[in-house]
Amino acid sequence: MTFDDTTNLKYIRLRGHSEFLNHFCTSYQNNTLHHAYLLSGNLGIGKSYLARQLAAYLLQEEYRDTSDENSDHLDEVEYALNLNEDCPVWRQVFYHSHPDLIYLSAIKSEANKSGQIKLGDIKSISNLTNHQSGRGGWRVIILDSLDEINKNGANAILKVLEEPPAKTIFFLMSHNISKVIPTIRSRCQQIKLNPVTNSDVFLILKEQILDLNNDELSGLIALCEGSPGMALLISYSGIIQFIKKFEVIIQEKTPQLEKLLSLAADWGSALSKNSKLSDATIFVFDKLFSQAALFSVDASRYYIRNEYSVTSSLSQIALILTENFTANELSNLHIEWQNSFREAQNSYLDMSIFMQQSIYEIYRQTHPG
Repeated sequence: MTFDDTTNLKYIRLRGHSEFLNHFCTSYQNNTLHHAYLLSGNLGIGKSYLARQLAAYLLQEEYRDTSDENSDHLDEVEYALNLNEDCPVWRQVFYHSHPDLIYLSAIKSEANKSGQIKLGDIKSISNLTNHQSGRGGWRVIILDSLDEINKNGANAILKVLEEPPAKTIFFLMSHNISKVIPTIRSRCQQIKLNPVTNSDVFLILKEQILDLNNDELSGLIALCEGSPGMALLISYSGIIQFIKKFEVIIQEKTPQLEKLLSLAADWGSALSKNSKLSDATIFVFDKLFSQAALFSVDASRYYIRNEYSVTSSLSQIALILTENFTANELSNLHIEWQNSFREAQNSYLDMSIFMQQSIYEIYRQTHPG
């Protein structure tokens, strides 16, 4: 399960982001909560999970025993963190079914080929905010993410933020804060969330992934650089196996093109069936091209972190690219691949064909003749 998935929902104890948790819980106790929090940071560090955990914390208010006046904000943080699947409100929030919650997320489909949050989606917020909560408590709007909102949708959310309804909290997510229009940023309390520490990522992965040994786990942690959500997605998606097979085939004395194209077709087929794999695929190829460019500039940067890890497999493939491309050529190839990938997706092209073309191009350039 990724942090943004409700399939086979399982509680993951939130780790990291303690500074904001303390700040939020203190503000709650002091009745000084801001009406809108803009949470920014790398993809997969737990922004959406954090927002939903805090939503459950707010919406659980009416069920709390407030008779104990000795609790301080640290106990409050622990209370917020300990809400889990045993709590009906938590389950409603994480399944996006609570009557006082709106969760908006961009998902590509035949009906929404752009994969954007649109004006019609934002209008659903009015249906919630125009009426007082039936429970007399908080109302929570989570928008994941502002990076995928179109112009009309952005203007609509801006209007709501300019005249915030009473006892309503907005959690707005962004993986790239520069994509958020300044007028929205200015009306939010901006919270920059840092990557999760390796030790906390390790604990999260150990709780969730049972079939990886410590070498693989260490390699995955190194690859994802503080993003447990991305690590989980890469692990469950099967991309690790694709990368390892790619490395084995490409390093053969006479690599068999048929094997590579078959592997690429399988990868593309998985992409077509699960749109969430797009983020993981882009992430892995970004790492591959970046690492290759780094090696081409300074070969001393190359080292095998772990002989059997996913980082080692990517490094080996990157070395092969380095032998055939300059850093500038790799940079151009990287940009060209990113643009082609997004174009293929936006046009609903067969991703099996696209991945075959991508892998063939790498093969052709690295094995002339």
